[in-house]
Amino acid sequence: MSNKILIEELNESWVYQRFSNVTDEDAAWVLLQEPGFIGFGVVREDNIVWPPNKPKNSPDWCLASDLRLFGEKGEWHVWRDWDGKHYARLLKTDEMTDALTEHHFLWGRKKVDINNGPWIKVVEEGRGAEIWLPLASEKLNEKSDLPLRLKLKQIVKYDPEYHLAGITDAALIGLVRSSNEDEIFPQTSLSCS
Repeated sequence: MSNKILIEELNESWVYQRFSNVTDEDAAWVLLQEPGFIGFGVVREDNIVWPPNKPKNSPDWCLASDLRLFGEKGEWHVWRDWDGKHYARLLKTDEMTDALTEHHFLWGRKKVDINNGPWIKVVEEGRGAEIWLPLASEKLNEKSDLPLRLKLKQIVKYDPEYHLAGITDAALIGLVRSSNEDEIFPQTSLSCS
């Protein structure tokens, strides 16, 4: 990964400063993995809105193991490496020319009607998995729309020395209902949680 950078301090400010790299819209997706929470949030220029199931108001940025900030222009991927430091790379959509598109199913075949403002909860009954999404304005039909899918681009590079091609990176592009549909963007009229 040639454009890998070291992050001195991962925090909300770092995320806000990179918001415009991934979208021209009012909001972008963030997928965060930290102790006690794995889930989506919505990033705007000056705040991050987390779902109702977030156990505390702010992430434990020092212990975050993975963060993906993504929109129609590209994806920032942040990870905590073996040395305990955070690293990041920006992959822009126009750089994904040698890429394979994949769709990965999200857990959640049933929508749970809970009054949580713009957030909806989808669950995988019998397995205990659930995920919250800022899609209250979306009309989701359980039979045809769920489960939702993550749209990914797998980056393929060729190594001329060994005459081999392989997947060298992957980027989240968005959420879709079906493999042949445009991406779903997060609800922009969220209030801070």
